[in-house]
Amino acid sequence: MDHRYFAEISWDDEAGVWYVSDTDFPGLVAEAPSERDLTKKIRTLVPELYELNRHLFGGPALKAIPLRTTSSRLETIRLAG
Repeated sequence: MDHRYFAEISWDDEAGVWYVSDTDFPGLVAEAPSERDLTKKIRTLVPELYELNRHLFGGPALKAIPLRTTSSRLETIRLAG
């Protein structure tokens, strides 16, 4: 497999959840209360989505899918004064 997929996960301060904010993996949409929980959810969803959308991947059946995840969190830090 030549293609490596990515998933950017971000914190939504207003909703209080981590979510998949950007990805090139077909159909990957998820959120969870913690970064760890979201990572677990992604590990479950990717194989399921692959089976549902195998026609989008082309070529022979895959045995593994490389998925690079990165995370970011924007915080507002209040200043004294």
